[in-house]
Amino acid sequence: MHQRQGWADRFRNFVRHMYVERQIYIRSHGHVQFISLSPLTQSAFAVIAFAFLSWIAFASVNVVFKEQIIASKDRRYVKMQSAYEERMAQLQSAYDELNGQLVITEERFLATTRQLEEKHKQLSTLMSQRQTAGSVLDTMRRRYAATLKGQETDAGSDGNTVLMRVDGATEGPDVVHTTARPQQTAELDRFIIEGPDEGALIDVAGLAGNDESPNAAVSQIDARLAWLDNAQQGLINNVEEITDRRVRELKSIISMTKVIDPDDLLERGSDRREAQGGPFIDLAAGDALAGGGDESAFAKQLFRVSQNLKKMADLEDSIARMPLAEPLVSYRKTSSFGPRRDPFNGRMAFHSGEDMGSYYGAPVYAPGAGTVTFAGWKGGYGRIIEIDHGNGFRTRYGHLGKMTVKTGQKIAFREVIGKVGSSGRSSGPHLHYEVWFDGVVRNPSKFIEAGHYVFAKQG
Repeated sequence: MHQRQGWADRFRNFVRHMYVERQIYIRSHGHVQFISLSPLTQSAFAVIAFAFLSWIAFASVNVVFKEQIIASKDRRYVKMQSAYEERMAQLQSAYDELNGQLVITEERFLATTRQLEEKHKQLSTLMSQRQTAGSVLDTMRRRYAATLKGQETDAGSDGNTVLMRVDGATEGPDVVHTTARPQQTAELDRFIIEGPDEGALIDVAGLAGNDESPNAAVSQIDARLAWLDNAQQGLINNVEEITDRRVRELKSIISMTKVIDPDDLLERGSDRREAQGGPFIDLAAGDALAGGGDESAFAKQLFRVSQNLKKMADLEDSIARMPLAEPLVSYRKTSSFGPRRDPFNGRMAFHSGEDMGSYYGAPVYAPGAGTVTFAGWKGGYGRIIEIDHGNGFRTRYGHLGKMTVKTGQKIAFREVIGKVGSSGRSSGPHLHYEVWFDGVVRNPSKFIEAGHYVFAKQG
């Protein structure tokens, strides 16, 4: 405070010393006049003079250096305009590059999803074909189990369960249908697919307005599409493995009967195949039609699986026409197929069937669908029924106590055709069961043993 007052006193002393009151004398026509100039007036004149001189100096400098100043301003303006245009060019280039990447990504995404969609349709058709292929034996198993359940109630026999089932294991990851194209409207609709990580979602339509790095989102989409492609490939690989194994199992069942080769049996059923046609185009040489390397490989594998499913369906249909199920639920084997000692005269003789001992009135079931070719009395057989199952297979049921079908009647699988009795040349209640193939009597136990791999008896 004291220092500030000291400076103020010094300034006032300086002004008083510089601007003391002065008088200007003017003599005119012998008269003398004077003008008194106070310190304040002198200060005002000094300020006005300083401002005037400053303006004259500034104006003089502008006049002298006008061209240089204008040139400097022009250069600065041109430099600013050049920097602005360069920045705009950089922004436009970045925008064009980003837009080009988005267009390429969209085209690649749509092309990939179209391929996945086509594969998805083919796999759906394949799975439907596989479900249809296994429906024949599945229906037979249900009927077989139903008759066994009824037998449990009536006769108290041990229950039967299905041994061989279509593999119900998971056949690969679920295929998610993500092939819908996002609509291009004023405001893009949300188009969301699952990410490769569990619970992760990707908004495809929102990528255009996303300020974050688009490469991360594009990488997520690529990873998801690759995951879906791997899932589809894994599914077709698993289905191919299962169908290959299933075909081998079905062929082994047919081979167990020791009467015919599985491929020969399929040829017998070729007349039942659906009518088909068209020009032959070798799949191995038709890569261009199949769409190139990867797509051709997938198409070839799909063709192999489809052929396996067709063969599997034909094999199951052939097996369904074979008499593999046991005609009785509860029985004991009293005599086998082949040479034996005759129970009446004790001499060695050939036994053309298998004797199954049971109680009077036990229901006799048809081991396969077919047509009754004979139902009546025939010599030592007593009451006998003969059924033609097709493909060269016939069965006979002798010593019946009662027949519930007539000649020419169509018989369904596991339909009751008669009752156990002891008619004809018989020593007690039992069923004489024969299996014929191509006019030659065969060992029924081979068919029953093969049938155990379709229907298993437990207890």
